[in-house]
Amino acid sequence: MNQKKKIILVTGSGKRIGREIVLGLSNLNKNYKFILHFNKSHSEVINLKKKIKRIGIESEIINFDLNNLDNIKSFSINVEKIFGGVDILINNASIFEEKKLHNISEDDFDRMMNVNLKSPFFLSKFLSIGMKKRKYGKIINLTDSIGVAETWKDYSHYCISKGALETMTKALSLDLAPLIQVNSIAPGKILKPINFSDKLYKKEYNTKDGIQDIVNTTHLLIQSRIITGKSFKIDNIRNSD
Repeated sequence: MNQKKKIILVTGSGKRIGREIVLGLSNLNKNYKFILHFNKSHSEVINLKKKIKRIGIESEIINFDLNNLDNIKSFSINVEKIFGGVDILINNASIFEEKKLHNISEDDFDRMMNVNLKSPFFLSKFLSIGMKKRKYGKIINLTDSIGVAETWKDYSHYCISKGALETMTKALSLDLAPLIQVNSIAPGKILKPINFSDKLYKKEYNTKDGIQDIVNTTHLLIQSRIITGKSFKIDNIRNSD
């Protein structure tokens, strides 16, 4: 008997952790179909689609600027039309930006919150309607270990957005229980930041092991029927004796 394939939407799937999650899950389970969201990384997501197709995974690509909250409801409707629904939402897309406090404009702050916090909230709101009807759903938010326990100087609006996403995870886990599980994964210094900031990343961590742990944790949260409202901090830092 064929198992019905689960539909997974991964935002920001063309690069970095989003790309690695798609590749990792594709190798772990052939009963997934992916909706690969991107904003600017068109060539990267095309290559990703080709790569998972070679191992038998079906996917479709969709373009949308998550800063455009006015149209996020119509985006959600269009996403659901691709394969007939979304079973698993992975809110991965994110802006990472260094800026001193007194140089942060209202536009800077709004853009950070729109992409890192408000778009995950409204995607969860709209897509969870279909999940509840089907009595199945998973929402996984990619936050940041900094948003959980610490902060960085000159990254205040980024840290605020990720900390708020952690709180949102806990709140939605209550609002959407028991049919939908909502959790977060908080990576640490696993991939070098896009701006190669030496003051943040003074040493290189084992990227391969860190990525594999993120993929395995994502798979666990998809498979589990009871884990909800939890944050899994995966920073790949081993405490010394």
